[in-house]
Amino acid sequence: MNLELGFPSQEEIEERIERVSTGIIDSLLMGGIPKGSVVLLIGDPKSGKTTFITQFMYNQLTSGANVIGLLVDVSRYEFISNALDFGWGLMGYLNDKLYILDAYSQRLRGGPKFSFTEEVIPDIRDTSQVIDVIKDITTKIILNNPHVENPPVIGVVSSLTPMFFETEEKQIYKFLEDLKAFAHKNKQVWILEMNSGAEKPHVETIIKAIVDGIIEMKLFEEERTLRRYLRVYGMRRTRHALSWIPYEITEKGIVLQNQNL
Repeated sequence: MNLELGFPSQEEIEERIERVSTGIIDSLLMGGIPKGSVVLLIGDPKSGKTTFITQFMYNQLTSGANVIGLLVDVSRYEFISNALDFGWGLMGYLNDKLYILDAYSQRLRGGPKFSFTEEVIPDIRDTSQVIDVIKDITTKIILNNPHVENPPVIGVVSSLTPMFFETEEKQIYKFLEDLKAFAHKNKQVWILEMNSGAEKPHVETIIKAIVDGIIEMKLFEEERTLRRYLRVYGMRRTRHALSWIPYEITEKGIVLQNQNL
């Protein structure tokens, strides 16, 4: 406590922040991601980003949270099947605690630009429509939990990268700003997956400036072997380690190794 002014210190404020446990990297960021955050998960292809996203979703579902998953570069069937490889059974949560929004089918396979179901995003280029669907699902979750004040809602986007193939840059930035405003207001945590180096450097820089925190995953070659490392930085309202932390992808998912924090 600041004895002169009677205000809490920065450390005291950070300790009081409500956080969402990831079940993966909590030891790196004071126990979890602050509620009301949009976090960029950026990394090399095949570094384990989708595994991280899926593991995070499953951990949230088993803890009782509601999860919204926007799938842009993978089908619902493939996503759920891949999760089963790690023993993460998502199917039992569908339309109960897990709401998967399919932006993949229409984007890759074409078809009419309309849908009779709320689970399908007819046109990913219309980012305002995507935000509206997220708002509608959030309202549905609240109505389905009348006895729970502010039911926890977590969201993921897998992934941002294909959206740039379909949408103008300024629309992506607007989508991120709108999502961030909505997440802040409703104390939601969103993790957005993106391939590093897929966009122009200035685009990546702008996205990093918009989000509330960054998780980066990389592959390094050491002694003729590719090894995986991650780091967390720029996470608002959080003290965290800045060093690269080795991790492995095991049959149980991502596991951090040899932490020297």
